[in-house]
Amino acid sequence: MLFTRSALNFPAGPVQPFAPAGSKGRSRNLKLIKRHTRRRQKTRLITGLDLGTTKVCAIIGNVEEDGSVNILGIGSSPSRGIRRGVVTDIGLTVEAIRGAYEQAYNLARVHPRELLVGIAGDHICGLNREATIEVRNPEAGIDRRDCMRARDKALKVVMPATDEILHRFLKEYVVNEQPGIQNPVGLFGHNLQVRMHIVTCSTAAANNLFRCIRRAGLKTSSVVLQSLASAQAVLTERERELGVVLVDIGGGTSDIAIFHNNILHHISEIAIGGDMITQDIAKILRCTPHDAENLKKKFGHAVPLSVDADERIELPRPNHHHQRVSYSRRELAEIIEARVEDILVLVQQQIENSRVADQLYGGVVLTGGAALLEGITEVAERMLNCPCRIGKPSGLLGMAGVASTPIYATGVGLLRWAAEEGPGYQREPWLVRKTKALFDIYG
Repeated sequence: MLFTRSALNFPAGPVQPFAPAGSKGRSRNLKLIKRHTRRRQKTRLITGLDLGTTKVCAIIGNVEEDGSVNILGIGSSPSRGIRRGVVTDIGLTVEAIRGAYEQAYNLARVHPRELLVGIAGDHICGLNREATIEVRNPEAGIDRRDCMRARDKALKVVMPATDEILHRFLKEYVVNEQPGIQNPVGLFGHNLQVRMHIVTCSTAAANNLFRCIRRAGLKTSSVVLQSLASAQAVLTERERELGVVLVDIGGGTSDIAIFHNNILHHISEIAIGGDMITQDIAKILRCTPHDAENLKKKFGHAVPLSVDADERIELPRPNHHHQRVSYSRRELAEIIEARVEDILVLVQQQIENSRVADQLYGGVVLTGGAALLEGITEVAERMLNCPCRIGKPSGLLGMAGVASTPIYATGVGLLRWAAEEGPGYQREPWLVRKTKALFDIYG
């Protein structure tokens, strides 16, 4: 193990020595231990690990009883072993995880017991499932066992052996042809229908994530879809209720999550991100990817007409570093605009596939590193024909000034997910998985 957990200390304050042996002494000792334990349990120390194509980010924070998040440490390391959300080199990924976690630990000086990691990639799939059962005793009303049978039937998804269920979300129940019911317990009805949204992922991709984190000396508590984690950090309750589209534009992928009536209706992963913009700049302007990334960050703009036509930018020649070549900044903006439009066209297609396209009154929220491009909201409003804003984490304590940027939306969202939604996908022990498989085979 790379990191060893230090012993848990009692809260600061005057030291209260344990009482001597004896019945009264043991009673006093137990009360003292319980009191200190209660104090420790008021806050939860959690690590959020965002494994991206361009960077690996680790955020250590504690979650208070009221749900507020206090950021204690942030670390970031270049990512070279991940491509479009999938691990391609375990050694490089382990090195990046260690580097990011060490930076966060040097600031926080604590090793949290809980660690949530985000997962993304084009292997992620969202399925809408429905199932109907007969109520066992209609006269007595629908009970919790009926609801459980309906959900279990909906979760019996026929999918490839290489995939497994990552998340499951209840959308609504239908009783007596009346939709929109969230709690049907006690209602009269002969049939009970349930509608759910199921998110699946590649088993191999999840296994590789667990393996990298384990080799880095850490222990994963659970895995959460990155777009859902980002939604926890940047969306408001009112936006979820009105209907909103979250677009998290990362380096390798663009993650989409669509909410309406505070319910997840659609998720999708687009295999195009900010790296594609960088590659286009490097190819057209004939510069290195490093220079192209710097150009995008310093001079990039998504609206060419907003850039002065006479403004020039200079770059060193790839083969002659002592010589420099001049380009128009408007030309750079035209390259960026074309690729941003390509991403938004795919986003529009996913919105149309969500079945709630005409009910998204909260507009679009852009987050992720590419959301920092100037003018991207103007292009999004023109392409998607709805209001658009940049989503940043808010309501944070501690290192809020550093973490309140779209770059850290997923990392902060993982902490909030742990506080509000509980654990995400947790890998079952090998023996439990094999036992369930045997029951599925032999009934």
